[in-house]
Amino acid sequence: MKNTKTQRLSIIRLLILAVAITALAKATGASAATIFESGTLGPTGIPQGSVAATNITRNVFVGVRFQLTQPALTTKIGGHFVDHLNGTFFGAIVDLEDGTDFPDSGDLSTPDVLGTAKLTFPVPSAEVVGDLSLSLAPGWYALVFGSGLFGTLGDGAAPRNGSDINDPAYIGFQPGSAFGWVNITTFTDHRFVLKGRIVPEASSFALWSITSLLLFFRKKSREIAYSIK
Repeated sequence: MKNTKTQRLSIIRLLILAVAITALAKATGASAATIFESGTLGPTGIPQGSVAATNITRNVFVGVRFQLTQPALTTKIGGHFVDHLNGTFFGAIVDLEDGTDFPDSGDLSTPDVLGTAKLTFPVPSAEVVGDLSLSLAPGWYALVFGSGLFGTLGDGAAPRNGSDINDPAYIGFQPGSAFGWVNITTFTDHRFVLKGRIVPEASSFALWSITSLLLFFRKKSREIAYSIK
């Protein structure tokens, strides 16, 4: 009888461990979700020049501010873009002081630039993303897209055929001009996206799942132990 009791309790412990590992894997290994999006994705497969668009070139950088209220791990940066040729462009994540701040530099050489990704303009238009892995604390940031920096040379555009989500704050910069970074209020409906995952959601889910399962199986193990005394 003692051996039977021990075997049953061992099986229960293994079940607890297996379910806990499964819960943790689901929480931490989930596929990347959208952390931020400036607008909806409009019709794709459109040649450059056939719809309203904002230039993304060596002479025009465009971006959008966004706020994080929880820590996040990023995986991809991108949006809806188009070009005549498959040229390259960059996407960058810039740390901001608040919701009215701009990047500290026009050439994005200052420490507020946290990371960059190299992307390729699609022909015709499509949503494209580049790899960019960062750990971001709660606060204000900007997604910035352009060319001529970080080994990129393409000249393309960002179609404006979607719909803005929650009144995004677009910004722009023209290298070589007399103006610095400015707010863009006349060009709207861009599709800029950041993918990854919010950290507390996964860890909280895992902790809740594991705790609940441990309490449940502990109760069951006590019931079994009592029944086979």
